[in-house]
Amino acid sequence: MKHYSGSFNKRSRLLQAPALSESPTGRLKPLQPDTLAEHLDKVLQVQNDFFPCFDWAFPPPLLNRCEPPETAAELFSRPSVEPGYYSLYLHIPFCKTLCSFCYYTVLPGRGIEQSQSYVDYLLKEMALYAPVVRDQWCESVYIGGGTPSYLDEALIARLLEAIRGHFNLIEGAEITMEAAPSTLSRSKVSLLGELGINRLSYGIQTLDEELLATMNRHYRVAEAERELDHALEVIGNVNVDTMYGFDGEPDHALRNTLERFHALGIPSLSIYALDMQRSVKGKSLFGPPRDEQYQRKIRLFTEATEILGGLGYEPVLQNVYLMPGKASYRHQVRRWDNLPLVSLGLSAQGYAPRAAYHNVGAIKPYYQLLDQGKLPIATVDYLTPELELIREVASRLRFTRLDVGAIQRKYGVDLDYVFGDLMKALLTHGYLQRHGDEISMTGKACYYNNIIPMLFAPDAFKEQLMALPEEYLEQYPVPFVMTRAGCTQSAAIDVRLPRAARPSA
Repeated sequence: MKHYSGSFNKRSRLLQAPALSESPTGRLKPLQPDTLAEHLDKVLQVQNDFFPCFDWAFPPPLLNRCEPPETAAELFSRPSVEPGYYSLYLHIPFCKTLCSFCYYTVLPGRGIEQSQSYVDYLLKEMALYAPVVRDQWCESVYIGGGTPSYLDEALIARLLEAIRGHFNLIEGAEITMEAAPSTLSRSKVSLLGELGINRLSYGIQTLDEELLATMNRHYRVAEAERELDHALEVIGNVNVDTMYGFDGEPDHALRNTLERFHALGIPSLSIYALDMQRSVKGKSLFGPPRDEQYQRKIRLFTEATEILGGLGYEPVLQNVYLMPGKASYRHQVRRWDNLPLVSLGLSAQGYAPRAAYHNVGAIKPYYQLLDQGKLPIATVDYLTPELELIREVASRLRFTRLDVGAIQRKYGVDLDYVFGDLMKALLTHGYLQRHGDEISMTGKACYYNNIIPMLFAPDAFKEQLMALPEEYLEQYPVPFVMTRAGCTQSAAIDVRLPRAARPSA
């Protein structure tokens, strides 16, 4: 087999994805309610991936690639299930150094010399979207990267001025900027506060300088703590990204890092497993990702969850923890509500109603398309109403919890009716737990946490997967389980949006 993705979801390993077929194969095994639980027990298998894996999406990206629309009006022509509101993402690709674990589009080192021109073009892209969302409200802004705080103060001010000039921000909108150590002078932090940045996400990863050096991160912990102290004073709502799973990492390293940040007064912490994306040592391009520390990472993550709970933090996503009343994480949580996301910049991934899109990843075509007055989109995946519904169902189950009552009110679909047999089977095995209308995955499900939410895919979508090459289906755990599980719907899906979410006559 050649040129297939090394993972069903990670675009960093995507070489050449096979396209889905429009025609059903008729080969999907029909639903057998009485034996579904036993059957799932046989076909479920561990996706030996990095835990927790944050680069996950339903439906899996780049399988239904279509030619992108040229205008924002065309892209946003479908009705939204969240009418009147959207969020905004801007990608800033500049970094001082290239981290070994990073797979985002970045221009390290001297790439910052292009920042003036890049911001010019971000403003051009804003102008293409602004007329389409003129009568809607922007709930949140997330300026990510890269390292947005690496921009000089004048460019940051210009960027925020343009955002407020092109988009209607609701009162109290969450405005986040990502930052990294040694990029936050006291004057810059003060400017961020003056510009209305009310949330800072600080990528520090660990407080062990020797471990940092293995990731091509070189800074002094004492300096980073001083920057954080001033950010807490000025902004307050500060998140710190932490990471674990390093070679030679002592078991107490993550605990020490989390407890130290708690002592510093950090109100929000996110935890990621190290994924050496840019390291080619021992990596197979044609097989699923392998991680010798997988079991250890699950253990460390479980211990970290217990530590943070004991310190008073509460989970808002699978790997994000907040001190109640002291921090927010609105932008990311709302992504799973199918809220439209206007995304700007290199490789930015956005969401228009029933259309997931992905911007081009190189500077030259990005500039060329904008000079032609076109959206700089590389691909768009159009979704049926059923796939959009399951996008929210699967994503909520994967990252937070699923409220079946809220789904019925929003989409007019009774999940207990449509997926009753599947939920019963997963509850029987202890992979799901339920309290009233709320369903969530259990600790037992962590070995299959990238796969179990995919079982809620419409049977028609799994039929399309059956048309993929047999060797592809056999080699990769997610499509293998989705197709070998067979039909999991107990009834047809009939999406009926509330009147407020329907297009006007």
